[in-house]
Amino acid sequence: MNKQYIYKMPHTVLYSETDARGLISLPAIFSLFQEGALLHAEQLGFGASYCQQEGLMWVLSRLMLEIDVFPRHRSRLQLHTWPKKPQGPFALRDFRIIGEEGANLARATSSWLLLKLETMRPVRPQPLFDAYPLESLGDALSDPAGKISEDDAACMSELEVEARYSDLDQNMHVNNTRYVRWFLDCYAPNEMKHDGKLRFCINYLKESSFGDRVRLCRYDSPSSSTVRGFLKDDSQSFAARVWLPEGPH
Repeated sequence: MNKQYIYKMPHTVLYSETDARGLISLPAIFSLFQEGALLHAEQLGFGASYCQQEGLMWVLSRLMLEIDVFPRHRSRLQLHTWPKKPQGPFALRDFRIIGEEGANLARATSSWLLLKLETMRPVRPQPLFDAYPLESLGDALSDPAGKISEDDAACMSELEVEARYSDLDQNMHVNNTRYVRWFLDCYAPNEMKHDGKLRFCINYLKESSFGDRVRLCRYDSPSSSTVRGFLKDDSQSFAARVWLPEGPH
């Protein structure tokens, strides 16, 4: 593994990053991924500075996360992240969260689109990665984050949210971590008591902006639970699914 192209970021879990279980929250994990990806892309020469110069924007499209152990408050972690060979329009990036004793606590893989700001159309990312020995960097997860399949069950509960100022990122769209919070808001505390062995996937399908109302629909099956966010025109903004060993409660 060529360590030169693997970005390592130390982190100590803050109290504000924990949830009702006293463990790191899913949005906090996504925030770590987002920060590591931004910093590493900048270091490699195709981050925010490059995008601003070229009129481009990176957008997270899909992410698959597998957690073995949820760290607690004040746990000392190290995030490892690295790019992988692009596939079609997607630039791929993997992540690992490593504990103090060197154990893998979580693994994730993500797919990103590089958009031209003027048209919001994808730009092929392959030329940005030609110089890097990506095949030697390994995989956190062997398969890329996939499309979340349609649900057989009917929507069992609904919740409407409205995108407000605190939801927005620097591009004036709802930040990717906020969708994870919206997903979690569809569950009661007793339904989210797991402390490890969790598998979670999210697809970002259409951006939400200030004032947009998003209808959250929850679908449960024997092996998983899914939340889909629908905009006013019934187009999907996002879809997220969690798999638990014992299925949803």
